[in-house]
Amino acid sequence: MTPDLICVLDSVSGDAIGTETLRYGQRVSVIALPAPPVLLTPKGLEHVGPRAFGYDLEFQSGVRVTSGAS
Repeated sequence: MTPDLICVLDSVSGDAIGTETLRYGQRVSVIALPAPPVLLTPKGLEHVGPRAFGYDLEFQSGVRVTSGAS
């Protein structure tokens, strides 16, 4: 959910794929990155949170941060 970042990457090269160039059948990996802290402030959410896009929702991050592989 906005403002978390959802990134689509080419599974082979790791290059970013923009939504305008995404095509059926491409091999991709999708990752989610946590929003920068500045976007999580009340003022930041006012501009990039769900309500800024017309959704009557409170921001809830879908990203779970882990400490790495075990």
